[in-house]
Amino acid sequence: MKKTLLTILACAVLSLSITAQTITTIKKDTTAYQKKNEFRISVGLDEGIPTAYVSKFSSFVMGASLQGEYMVLKELGVTLSANYLYFLGKDGGDGLSMLPALAGVNYYITPKIFLSGQLGASWYIGKDSDHSTYFTYAQGIGFQPSKRISILAKYEGINVGPSKNYSFAGLRVAYKFYKRK
Repeated sequence: MKKTLLTILACAVLSLSITAQTITTIKKDTTAYQKKNEFRISVGLDEGIPTAYVSKFSSFVMGASLQGEYMVLKELGVTLSANYLYFLGKDGGDGLSMLPALAGVNYYITPKIFLSGQLGASWYIGKDSDHSTYFTYAQGIGFQPSKRISILAKYEGINVGPSKNYSFAGLRVAYKFYKRK
């Protein structure tokens, strides 16, 4: 089921990129969505399907994120983000809350298509929290249908032990705010 969903998601992103390239070829877009020295803040919703170890205990992941991006080049943005993730428990079981903080880059292949990679740390929050810090990573491919909206298909993992990885495959849908320097 998860492989089917990931395949459908990948096909959807690829079809959007093909459509975007076709439209760009037909109608020349002279205004790029990225400008050097531009600062953006985005607020997003993160939803996904748990994978690996945590999929035994969780059926769905939902959360919210706040991300800042500074365009050091027209094609390259440096990002900082703070997220809240909630792994819903299966069969009425208790859920799990995590707070990831990540830093990374967005590389724009075209003005509308970008690759994203981030590294950082996460903290478990709950009644039996041990205040440990866990290595976290995220990567994905994104699409900007407009200047304000961004959709990122991503895989995020939180390494909580030698054989334990709280990870998920999902989407981040975000609204961007711009501030020029």
